[in-house]
Amino acid sequence: MAKPADKKPAGKRELVQTRAEETRERILDAAYEAFAKQGFEGANTRAIAATADTTHAAIRYHFGTKEELWREVVRRMYDEVAEEAELTLVEDTAGRSPTELLRRYLRSYARYSAANLNHALITISESVTGGERLEWMSETFIRPRHEIALTHLRKYMDAGLLPDISPVALLYIIVSVCQMPFVLSQQMKVLYDVDMTDEAVIDEHIDAVLKIFVPDN
Repeated sequence: MAKPADKKPAGKRELVQTRAEETRERILDAAYEAFAKQGFEGANTRAIAATADTTHAAIRYHFGTKEELWREVVRRMYDEVAEEAELTLVEDTAGRSPTELLRRYLRSYARYSAANLNHALITISESVTGGERLEWMSETFIRPRHEIALTHLRKYMDAGLLPDISPVALLYIIVSVCQMPFVLSQQMKVLYDVDMTDEAVIDEHIDAVLKIFVPDN
């Protein structure tokens, strides 16, 4: 039978592990913001460490290199966040009309775009720069998700809900319509005093997206 004293080291190890996980998550949060706002080249790992209230050595310990830190940010971005919108394509579809399913997907994706601006900024930054990071992100995460979306867009096109154009072109049009007002939110604020973080404005944007792609009549 273990003595009470024997349990202390295990408890201490659990505490250390918990703190390490918390530090790791803070680093990922800070890196997500830095890579989105400054791009990969502009982001500084020492500044990320300071924002995360930790040390540069902690970044090296948890992630090794800046490249691997970026990859882990992207993994978390897709695995833990992006599915919010994607699942509406495949879950609870029984008994729902194509119109209802398309509306649900567009509504979910537009709201996801409003809540996850950093996702769009990182993707745009890497798309502009090009290279190995974009290729890795595209093949690992973007292509599989596009294949799911394109399959469903073709179904909506066959049902007469969407125009008979290139499905790939249509996908990027939908992405642009849903995302760009949030990507250009600073410009919209300066030019028109429109606050794209306001819930009422977000709701108006979602309604506009639905009217464009699935008009009532």
